[in-house]
Amino acid sequence: MKDKRIERAVGVSKKLVSAFSYSWKKKKALAAAQDELKLPKHKLITESPTRWGSRHAMIARILEQEKAIAKVLSDDRKNRHLIPSWQDIDVLESVHKALNPLVDFTDALSGEAYVSVSCVKPVLQLFNEEVLKPDDTDTELTKAIKNSVTCYLNEKYDDDVTDDLLSMATLVDPRFKTNYIQADKKEALKIKAVSQMLDEWKTSQSRPTTSAEATSSATPMKVTKKTLGSFFKKPFAVSMSG
Repeated sequence: MKDKRIERAVGVSKKLVSAFSYSWKKKKALAAAQDELKLPKHKLITESPTRWGSRHAMIARILEQEKAIAKVLSDDRKNRHLIPSWQDIDVLESVHKALNPLVDFTDALSGEAYVSVSCVKPVLQLFNEEVLKPDDTDTELTKAIKNSVTCYLNEKYDDDVTDDLLSMATLVDPRFKTNYIQADKKEALKIKAVSQMLDEWKTSQSRPTTSAEATSSATPMKVTKKTLGSFFKKPFAVSMSG
């Protein structure tokens, strides 16, 4: 979403991070301030346009080191104007609160060694009903960001072709089965799944099994990376009406 308050706060954040990145004196002063204020000895993080989570990481680190940053810059007449105002801090805190729950999901969804498409519908429902649901402690900006994210995701996966694909993937995942499929689509989807499995079975019976395939089927790939299923702490008995 486009918001002038966010653009300003992020712009200030980038400039102050840049000021520290190119000055060993400021880095040394920051380390001293961290010691004095008993803050973690962490470096500031630069946002990368090719890495989605880097903006959130930059904001989180600035909020963590806010007092140390202000202490260093307050002694620097040339860069004193880079100290975030209280309005900037309020905006950064609102953005951080909205985006922070998405970090773990983003890491899990980026997995390449396991199939994550079956988790899309469950995750979308979790976002809508829990993770990104506005609450009374949210600022208006946090609520607006959460609503913007959920609206974007819901629209992105709303077309029939995509929904059918995601529903089929969810159906064949033993963790979810029909829990996240609309009630009026369940029976038709089950019939389609059975038909596809029968076709696949017939095809497999008509071709000889090679030694390589036999070895592969006897030695399944070991998956060690954390899966999205770990985010679902309890089974969901969901009844969707469409």
